[in-house]
Amino acid sequence: MSDLVRRAHTALFEHTSDGVLVLDLQDRLMEANAAAQRLFGESGEALRGRPLSELLPQWTPPEPLPSGEPPREGEWVWHGTEKSPRHAHVLRVSCVPLPEGRMLVLRDLTAHAEVEASLRHQKEYYESLVLHSPVAMVTVNLRFNVVSWNPAAERLFGYTAKEAKGRNILRLLAGEGPIQEEAEATAREALERGRVQIVTQRLRKDGTPVDVELVALPVTVEGERVGFIAIYHDLTQLRRMHEQELAHLRTIQSERERADQLLLNILPKPVADRLKSGQRIIVENFPDVTVLFADLVDFTRFAAQHSPPDVLQVLNMVFSIFDQLTDELGVEKVKTIGDAYMAVGGLSLPRSDHAEAMANLALAMRAEVLKLGDQLQIPLHLRIGLHSGPVTAGVISGKKFAYDLWGDTVNTASRMESHGVVDGIHLSEAVYERLRGRFRFQDQGIVPVKGKGPMRTWLLLGTQ
Repeated sequence: MSDLVRRAHTALFEHTSDGVLVLDLQDRLMEANAAAQRLFGESGEALRGRPLSELLPQWTPPEPLPSGEPPREGEWVWHGTEKSPRHAHVLRVSCVPLPEGRMLVLRDLTAHAEVEASLRHQKEYYESLVLHSPVAMVTVNLRFNVVSWNPAAERLFGYTAKEAKGRNILRLLAGEGPIQEEAEATAREALERGRVQIVTQRLRKDGTPVDVELVALPVTVEGERVGFIAIYHDLTQLRRMHEQELAHLRTIQSERERADQLLLNILPKPVADRLKSGQRIIVENFPDVTVLFADLVDFTRFAAQHSPPDVLQVLNMVFSIFDQLTDELGVEKVKTIGDAYMAVGGLSLPRSDHAEAMANLALAMRAEVLKLGDQLQIPLHLRIGLHSGPVTAGVISGKKFAYDLWGDTVNTASRMESHGVVDGIHLSEAVYERLRGRFRFQDQGIVPVKGKGPMRTWLLLGTQ
């Protein structure tokens, strides 16, 4: 045997992954390679000279064989030794006769079985993933012939797996013309680069185009490329879903704005904002505001003579005008009570001229109601009362939120209205002192006011 061949035999003995035992004629171990030492958990020196029956106690060697016979093989469950890991191994033992003994080749099939099981599980997982994927997934070979075609591809392109398999995907989905030219260029790029991602168009079975995002990934076996997996995202569906999502968000925003507007109809904006932020108890004192009460005169008689829809329509028209005027003048509606309207100046929107703003509101309310009455040809008249002073404001919370004002200023403003005259704007002295010199008045003298006693009051006639 040449020196080169001897060195090759030695290298094979030392580096093979199978355990190799060299035995003498009495089945005592003469040599064990590195793989066998790992299997038994002992060094070659510790193993040398040990009888085979000690190392493989339940394995029976075959009868001696002539040197020309092929190796005898058999599979056997081995549970290890005291020095090796104590778990079961499936060993395939090949017995090769030698002139002065025999050689055993031990192949541990356990690891191979685990690898095969892992690969099988991975294959089953991949196939299940592809089968149930909502995204079209197609595998093709290097000639771009279809190898697999999942149900999502069938739904997207209209071809069944039976119709698609074996056909060239470029001719199947690209047809002729610009789409085919782009598909062929993409295929060439995939062959060159290995991976392609592009937004493009492909054709369905019925000839209609579909916008897709195509991701082509290489498939390799033992390091060699064998084909591609093409993943098609339906951009039409994605855009539809995006549009539906945007429409849903617009609906939510619209409903939120509607809810906010409904909240603003019963609460001042600063108070509504505090409630939306999570605050539930809101009580504040305001040292100086002007409160207005306006009441439709004899509206009860009008309501008795007309249908409820007609009554509500008139009230809606009147109060809508009042709401618009409060917005324009920078004052706030507090609430409506039947056919009465309550507003305040200088509360959530602090201003030093709140009395003047409320006087202008009162004059505008009276003028607009008289104009509306003429247009509708019905008797519409107001009594309005104003008073300035401190108030307490807050939210009454229960099943429904309600914002209200309390205090003597509120009571006095209400009395100014109820003790006023038709189409008159009745003022307390506190309001008069803030307005004189800029408006015209009619002195009412001393007026007995229920619950307040004698008070000097004025009627507001107009601006100077």
